[in-house]
Amino acid sequence: MPVAPVPPDQRPNVLFVICDDLNNAVTNMGRVPSAPTPNLERIMSAGVRFPNAQCNSPICLPSRSSLFSGLYPHTTGHFTLWDHWRTSTPLATTGLYTHPNWGKTLLRDAVMMPRHFKDNGYAVYGVGKVLHEGVVDPSWWTDYGHGPDYGPMLWDRDANAQVGRPDREWLYDGEPFASYVRRYEGIDRFFLNGRRIAHHIEKCFGPLADVFTGEIDEAVDGRQQPFHYTDDSNRDLLPDEKSAAWAVDVLQRDHNTPFFLSVGFMKPHTPLNAPQEYFDRFPLDEIELPPQLKDDLADCARALIEHRPYGFLTYGLLLKRGEAVWREWLQAYLACVAFMDDQLGKILDALDGSPYRDNTIIVFTSDNGYHMGEKEYIFKDSLWEESCQVPLVISAPGVSARNGECRLPVSLIDVYPTLNDLCGLALEPHTGTSGIALEGKSLRTLLRTPAADAWEGPPVALTSVRGDTGVHHTVRSKTHRYTLCGNGEEELYDHRTDPHEWHNLARREDTESLAQELRAEMMKLLWP
Repeated sequence: MPVAPVPPDQRPNVLFVICDDLNNAVTNMGRVPSAPTPNLERIMSAGVRFPNAQCNSPICLPSRSSLFSGLYPHTTGHFTLWDHWRTSTPLATTGLYTHPNWGKTLLRDAVMMPRHFKDNGYAVYGVGKVLHEGVVDPSWWTDYGHGPDYGPMLWDRDANAQVGRPDREWLYDGEPFASYVRRYEGIDRFFLNGRRIAHHIEKCFGPLADVFTGEIDEAVDGRQQPFHYTDDSNRDLLPDEKSAAWAVDVLQRDHNTPFFLSVGFMKPHTPLNAPQEYFDRFPLDEIELPPQLKDDLADCARALIEHRPYGFLTYGLLLKRGEAVWREWLQAYLACVAFMDDQLGKILDALDGSPYRDNTIIVFTSDNGYHMGEKEYIFKDSLWEESCQVPLVISAPGVSARNGECRLPVSLIDVYPTLNDLCGLALEPHTGTSGIALEGKSLRTLLRTPAADAWEGPPVALTSVRGDTGVHHTVRSKTHRYTLCGNGEEELYDHRTDPHEWHNLARREDTESLAQELRAEMMKLLWP
């Protein structure tokens, strides 16, 4: 049960850190390969980690909109990168049910988390990619340092467009790219620009010195301003370095009211570039490849395979010349994780050296997971574990256990009500707004008792996607994942014996009752 409201002058501060495309390839989360993250460990040692945390949409824009509104994507209709958060409405039907809020622009009217804290007397600060792209309403914030910056990137001023690394033009030659173009040109405009990948940052992975020196086009930041680079010791700051510096400045200020500080790190989103020192931490021949199974996709739902072919294309391009380039990509991903962790350390050092150390809640998470080659896929936006699972760590002084681990399924939908609860705010910010209410549950009881077998929240966590093959949903329990596609295809995996989701148990007589049970729990969340 929620505790009594906390007087405004006694409310804790909040440091909320969200990364872009960070999967569980971090310390103590069990992913292979992984990067040592000693600064994230500092938060873990003081709080509780949730290795079975799930995002509610496996791609950034709808995931962040769901997290910061406390509303599921199927409730708001905000599923994709193309949906506008202010105008999205629930689908009339997903093939599974008819939504009672069809036609309502719920996100437009929702009280987003930063605004809720500001309305309750908090000084609210943000920097980097907190929500998606330019969704930074000035009324939500006391101060906002700068928005998302995907740079530095290679830029052609004459064409006013990104360009790829000249030494990787072979990626576009022959198969599998030619087949992809023939099938998707004119359809997949987000990823295809003529006969090239639209977002060249996807292929610009490597040390800064390899990318931004030599005979190249101009290097610019995310605002198309010149990016200066001579060498790693003589260069402009990278976006996450700027964000960390801005957050440190906020923590060094005198605050007469509680504060809510949101930091949105860009890494490890592409381009996967960092100084050489971070690549040196991961020698290519020592990188452990992600676990794979030959013909893994043979028993998977075709609707999920066809939902986002780009991830399969990316894997296919990198493997055109054997596993060497795949290893280079893995090295770049891990290097960017380590780089991000060092920026996190700067912020934690500032907090530890401030008078706010003992009264600040820390939340660390990511918007979605990311495949690193599992199921021959490198991307997000799938309904398999690698894409749905996200790191979630919460440290709440005086509330959370220290160095705790909770393996129950929770999701990002639970973050908003948890912070409301811990900070003593009104537990229902949306009161009077189109009849909507927060759809997650507070994690307070799990912070106190992380080894609990159950809690007041649901026994499953829900993730949903919408794409060319329809709307599909998956739920993760403590031991299983069950997926139901819009065309009726199903997947069922037993994580006790099959943690990599290699063997689809759906449609088997001996698992029929379990599938029905998990489907029933899914329907409770989809249509309560």
